[in-house]
Amino acid sequence: MGNRILLLGIFFAVFGTNAQILRNYDFDTSVSSRQLMLVNGVLEYGGSALENGVFKPLIFGGFIDSSAKEASWENHKAVNVVGLEGAANVRYYFSPKFKNEHLKDWMVGLRYGQNYLGSLAYTSDLFRFAFYGNTPFLGKYADFSGSEMRFIGFQTLGFSVLDKRSQSSLSLNLVGLTSYFRGSLGDRNPMKFYYTESGDSLYGICSGAIERAASPAYFKGLGMSVDFDYRFNALGEESGRVHTMQFSVSNLGFAFSNRYTSQRIDTSFAFGGYTINDIIDRNGLLAPGYAFQDSLTTVSSSSKWILLPMTLQLNNVVGLQAKQILQPTYGFRLTFIQGFIPHVYAGLNARIVKGLHLGLCASYGGFSGFKMNTSLVYHRSKFYVGLGSDNVLGLLSKRAFGQALSIRLRCDI
Repeated sequence: MGNRILLLGIFFAVFGTNAQILRNYDFDTSVSSRQLMLVNGVLEYGGSALENGVFKPLIFGGFIDSSAKEASWENHKAVNVVGLEGAANVRYYFSPKFKNEHLKDWMVGLRYGQNYLGSLAYTSDLFRFAFYGNTPFLGKYADFSGSEMRFIGFQTLGFSVLDKRSQSSLSLNLVGLTSYFRGSLGDRNPMKFYYTESGDSLYGICSGAIERAASPAYFKGLGMSVDFDYRFNALGEESGRVHTMQFSVSNLGFAFSNRYTSQRIDTSFAFGGYTINDIIDRNGLLAPGYAFQDSLTTVSSSSKWILLPMTLQLNNVVGLQAKQILQPTYGFRLTFIQGFIPHVYAGLNARIVKGLHLGLCASYGGFSGFKMNTSLVYHRSKFYVGLGSDNVLGLLSKRAFGQALSIRLRCDI
């Protein structure tokens, strides 16, 4: 329980991007505010096969019982995915006293953001080996080929402009890379192990690499990025009504690391255990000063351009000032990282009472399959707060595939 409270505390203190469904809400653009503050945050993890009965103990600590392992194991296919996303940005805008009438609706400001994104694509054999050991593979091959892990963390600080009428915005940011890691198994040649039925011998083909930004500085690299959010009107063919749509691109950019290291292994081996003489004489792997890493891996260091994981999103906009009690909500999102499935969703938004809206959607994609999305939004004059989840079932069920929680705040001054 303490770990969960700590995680929520970190979330609201640090992650303060937002749930897909929260992005659909419009604002009252008639408010002639001079200053504006926006805070968005999301924390989400999920997988295509791992259920919360395994996820939660891995993240929060705890015991993973055999029934939870078996339930997750039954979901596994040849290739599976696990993903983690944590993002936040704070934006502050103000209205300068422009003399030009064409600029009076524009606000300028600063934005600061933190982003963490990781994914793991892995084979079912890798899961089985990690949770059941080598017993299932006696007399068989364990194949880890094609497994790949990526993780990137970066911060952004930028200048931004916003159109008060349309709510469209553009930001140009400096990027500070705080971490970057990539690990792959069997990327060039197979990565397989064979255990004899007696379990006393092991034969293997090893091929893989570990790459990372290795600068000792806090920022492992520097770069630039662009974020933009464009809103436009579209005419519905059947209804004849004008719908506001939103197209956004975030993290379109790069970082340059001048110290990027890569370790690679590409070999085959046979291991049949130790004899008494090996132990006494300290031969082979037992020899003094023997370094497995130095003997079997090659290490290289260079500089590298690293592309940020760009996100594209297209969705309709729900008008908070609209007279309709029910409004449709739908959208599409794509993040360019290993294992991410294009995320689509559709549902309804209902005005419960004046100023209070509830949204409910069905969705598919991301790092897992089918999910239920929900949001609760309250707005009053110059204040707006929204809470949402792109996987509401994950907050309630052990059989769900991950969890997600988001917050969005807006204050017009």
